[in-house]
Amino acid sequence: MSQFASPMTILMVEDNALQRRQIEAQLQALGHRIMAASNGQEALDRMKESLPDLVIMDAVMPSMDGFKACEMMKGNPATAGVPILVLTALSRDAKDRSYAAGADDFLRKPANTMLLQVRVQTHLRIRALTLRAGTPAPARPKVLVVSASSLVRSQVQNHYGKDQATFLEAQGESQARAQIMAHRPDLMVLDTELLEGSAQTLAVAVHQSDELKDMPILLLYTPGELETWSRLQEPVADALEKPLVAPETRRRVSLLARMAHLQKLVQA
Repeated sequence: MSQFASPMTILMVEDNALQRRQIEAQLQALGHRIMAASNGQEALDRMKESLPDLVIMDAVMPSMDGFKACEMMKGNPATAGVPILVLTALSRDAKDRSYAAGADDFLRKPANTMLLQVRVQTHLRIRALTLRAGTPAPARPKVLVVSASSLVRSQVQNHYGKDQATFLEAQGESQARAQIMAHRPDLMVLDTELLEGSAQTLAVAVHQSDELKDMPILLLYTPGELETWSRLQEPVADALEKPLVAPETRRRVSLLARMAHLQKLVQA
């Protein structure tokens, strides 16, 4: 992903001081400013004083919980455009409640550092692009799906909606490179399992290319694989664990399609 012209501001809403410090440590390498609030009401008050670029919200807090705070932020035109990532240890129906309240994203504690960092960077990138380009009408993306598995390739297309995008397929690294050069997709969904070649090599090559470095990559991984990608996190814009679930696949692809569209508008 492109580097930020200047640091952006993250409001962390977390009542547990130890967990707040742990999350700050996970995000420190990104170089952004971090403000803190200990509950939902305090977060709303802080946003009246200074509008952040991203809110990381715990769910269970005193005074006002994260779900209520999320509803109020998204219901206020002055704060509705700020993305909210709910980060909570709460498991039972927490994801559904978060999205119902208007959250833009959801992760469970303790979050994998790489996953948290790439999600934060992508939401901040979209925020920065939106501030420059506004909120354009959705565009039909061109999506390259790279996987050795015909099931995975089919799932990505069916979950997102075959009529909602132009899909290209590749089973391995060399075929993916050929598709990229011939069709210049807007984004790539990259499985760690390829018929030939290396997913890591392909991701790094895309990231290091001046012409392709802004193409978002959604990494599809199996449990335990993210650790081997941690040193290569920059080439990846998002990551999704397999087996794929339709609502989450659609949400992740849609997010990166939006980023790709905004980047084109800004660069035009």
